[in-house]
Amino acid sequence: MATLRPLSLRHRFIDGAMFGGWGPHLGHLLRTDKSNDVGSTLWFVDDYCAQNVADGLQCNVNDDHSLGYFELDGGVWTERQVISLPGTVQQNTASLVADDGTLYSYGLDVAGGVIHQCSYAPKAGPEGCSALPFSTGANANYIGAAISPQGYRLVWWTQVMDGGGGAFHYIIDYGGGFNGPRSGGVDGYNDASYVNIAFGGTSANAFTMHVQLVSGVAPNWSFFGAVGYGDMSDTSPVAWSNALAPPANTAVSSTNDVWTDAATGDTHLLARLESGAAAYYHRPAGGAWSAASFVQPAAYRARWVVVAGRLAMVYGQPNDELQVRIADLASQSAGVPIDWEALSPETVT
Repeated sequence: MATLRPLSLRHRFIDGAMFGGWGPHLGHLLRTDKSNDVGSTLWFVDDYCAQNVADGLQCNVNDDHSLGYFELDGGVWTERQVISLPGTVQQNTASLVADDGTLYSYGLDVAGGVIHQCSYAPKAGPEGCSALPFSTGANANYIGAAISPQGYRLVWWTQVMDGGGGAFHYIIDYGGGFNGPRSGGVDGYNDASYVNIAFGGTSANAFTMHVQLVSGVAPNWSFFGAVGYGDMSDTSPVAWSNALAPPANTAVSSTNDVWTDAATGDTHLLARLESGAAAYYHRPAGGAWSAASFVQPAAYRARWVVVAGRLAMVYGQPNDELQVRIADLASQSAGVPIDWEALSPETVT
């Protein structure tokens, strides 16, 4: 039995203009130290504003002006702090937890052409915000961030060029400050957006990005769910590939999630199809992507959850239910796709 817990009434939302589903890849739900006790708990770093002007600084689609820090304390979400973001952060922020437990959030300042880093220590509170010493370039958008198994921090963004010729950049902090950017094109597409990332595969420093590539001129855009490959041990840009073969009568249009099994090097990917379904793809270490071996119809978002040696595919249903299929990783053969069809779905109620 699932329990719904209200978290905040000030999540960034404007009716008809922007909604809470923006940036599902950005990782605001994080686990780190408790603020007033030993052990760890869940935190949520929220792009924060007031729905009504009487309740505070109102939501603005062009200015993500605040971050709210919430801690799950005794089964209740408790607001610990609200901070102001510097500059003009237009889109949502991206957040991660460093090895020392510090919460880091990154926002793209579209007016200043820089990325702001804000840090928060669970027991001490806000540590301040500052601009990273890199120019984002013009038309920068779609920020993302992740931490690798080695503890390296990655932050990325794309430069959007309508009609083609966009660029993609990422910076990396090995522990002594950010390096980069590693910059390159996106195979002639407008941009690479809504990035999910998985680490490992052919080596500990390898990573795979699951992205949405865009072509065309507004408003006649086309969208493609694709992949990118990079290596944290060198300075090469991400290499892109439209490698996911679509099932019959639909197209691979966007992203859901991607995960690499550290034990086998196999990568498991959930793409979003134009039909609204989620499609499962598999790549063995050093190998090529399979065809879509499983398609879950009408899945409003699909995610991987890895717990205690099990890989769960979690996805929404049209009736607002969540369903989950669970694979025992120890029983899976390396180099072979998981047979999700054979795993009965369970409904989360």
